[in-house]
Amino acid sequence: MFLKRAMTKSTGSYWDSIERLKNKIKTADAVVIGAGAGLSTAAGFAYSGKRFHKYFADFIEKYHFKDMYSGGFYPFETLEEHWAY
Repeated sequence: MFLKRAMTKSTGSYWDSIERLKNKIKTADAVVIGAGAGLSTAAGFAYSGKRFHKYFADFIEKYHFKDMYSGGFYPFETLEEHWAY
């Protein structure tokens, strides 16, 4: 496989960037990490169970969803229903 454009940075400059980042982390008072998918699950958030059944009973009954996650990908007929979910 070939690249459509030439690489403009050498691996040396990347190592320099990594070293600078490492030094910034070592001297920082705090590090804030923004993360997406999977973080809530790792923190113990459950997508099914009592809470799901309590708040999503109407969607479970109508669509037979097994958890909140799968409902997020369901092709609802209207945007209103999608946003209601």
